[in-house]
Amino acid sequence: MYKFKKPKNTACFVCQHVLNKERDILFVSHDSDDSSWQFLCGEDDHDESNIKIISLEQATELDISINDLFEMPQGVCAEREQKGSQWQAFRI
Repeated sequence: MYKFKKPKNTACFVCQHVLNKERDILFVSHDSDDSSWQFLCGEDDHDESNIKIISLEQATELDISINDLFEMPQGVCAEREQKGSQWQAFRI
């Protein structure tokens, strides 16, 4: 079930590891400048070529548990140790 208030076709960023289902979403960012969302695996081995654009609805289809963050305000990130763990939010 899609819980975000933004339209389902809202563009967001995802790393190719998550998109290819090689790794789980362990880091989420809701940017304060442009209100964009990022759904990443939490690893540091990324560069611009690793980042892909998908819809917010597609992101929820990759991992339904990101719906838990639908009210996360801009300027906040959340991370967790593994899929199924509790999200820990913090300010950027």
